Amino acid sequence: LMKPLLALVAIALLLTGLGDNLRSAGSHPQLANSSSDKLTAELLAAEKEFWEAWKNKQPDRFASAMADDAVFFGLYGTTGKTESVSEQRDSVNSCQVASYALTNPRVISIDANAAILLYDAEQHAVCGGQPVHPFMHGESVYALRNGRWINLLRSEVPAADRQNRQ
Repeated sequence: LMKPLLALVAIALLLTGLGDNLRSAGSHPQLANSSSDKLTAELLAAEKEFWEAWKNKQPDRFASAMADDAVFFGLYGTTGKTESVSEQRDSVNSCQVASYALTNPRVISIDANAAILLYDAEQHAVCGGQPVHPFMHGESVYALRNGRWINLLRSEVPAADRQNRQ
């Protein structure tokens, strides 16, 4: 079970780099193996469950969007579902989310029951008295289980300051 998950993580990280390379060319082309607009809409709606749960202080809603074996990968390393949900419970007290927007969604279909969603996010929030980084890149791996898209892997990284890019 761990080897397939690690393989998905490796593929997802490689594809994130591919997305960055395509964006750096100055355009936002659809990736060659992108799937339909319907799949993009379904996965974007599933991803918004996380954002809405954070904004509306609903950690149980956050938990229900994740598979039991889900993994979150971010600046501070990797966490499982239990730790991620615990962090969301803590954020109820420390974060105030004014708004967010998910843009530039791209989907890479793995097969009929699995896909990767890449997107950009703008967030306006304060956590622990400090503003969060307003721009980030997100990536999620989803699997279709019991007729519902469920998250297996989430990854978020702050976007680089475009003025300092070369």
